[in-house]
Amino acid sequence: MRLTASLERGSAYDRRQFVRRPVNIGAGLAGNDRPASSIILFDLSTHGCGFEATSHLETGARVWLKLPGLESWPAQIAWAEDGRGGLQFDRPLHISVVERYARMGGPA
Repeated sequence: MRLTASLERGSAYDRRQFVRRPVNIGAGLAGNDRPASSIILFDLSTHGCGFEATSHLETGARVWLKLPGLESWPAQIAWAEDGRGGLQFDRPLHISVVERYARMGGPA
């Protein structure tokens, strides 16, 4: 079974609590003390997302994610390293929202 094999490998990606869907979506990211910057989401789940950014971001910072066609969504930067990072949402996205973005912005 794939799940068992994934757990045995033991990587952080495999141990995620919520399955992330691969996407390729442009979005905005803003904080209270910084202007909005453009990011690219490469995966998305109900509880968080992975992104690529050209600006420096601090782990733990409070931010607002702006996805196309959705209100700004509050989150915290869970990790950031070498132009990539992950967000943990303050409240989950509805699964139908995640599925819609996965359909419209699948990997390039």
